[in-house]
Amino acid sequence: MDRDDIIKIAEGLRLIEEGVENIQNVMREKKYKSLKDIAEQLIPIFQKDDDSLSESVLKHLG
Repeated sequence: MDRDDIIKIAEGLRLIEEGVENIQNVMREKKYKSLKDIAEQLIPIFQKDDDSLSESVLKHLG
């Protein structure tokens, strides 16, 4: 493993940490107790959406 590999891993870990913090903030704000609570809210939204939300999320993630 070289220096560039370590930097890439550190950056990935930072992004994971930020993502977890974002999820925890929403969970606290909405008083969700588990990821199952979040999934129960998200699944119907994605199912009834006209795919624009799904496409937006996928573009954001990509």
